[in-house]
Amino acid sequence: MEAILAIVVIVLALVVIAKQPKPRPVSDLPVPSDDVRGLIGQGKKVAAIRAYRKQTGATLLEANHVVGRYAA
Repeated sequence: MEAILAIVVIVLALVVIAKQPKPRPVSDLPVPSDDVRGLIGQGKKVAAIRAYRKQTGATLLEANHVVGRYAA
């Protein structure tokens, strides 16, 4: 019985992982607004990521990539 339960848990985990959207390339994402670029310039990376996500609907990973590119 425990083996069956373990298999069910593994299958469910694989289904959840498979349904996650793949991040879009940075070149396909919107350019950060002046507000976001201002936060980046002030060294407020977390606030910039939060603002970018709110403005664009990007995922956390996508926003992190965009902000990282503009922070460099």
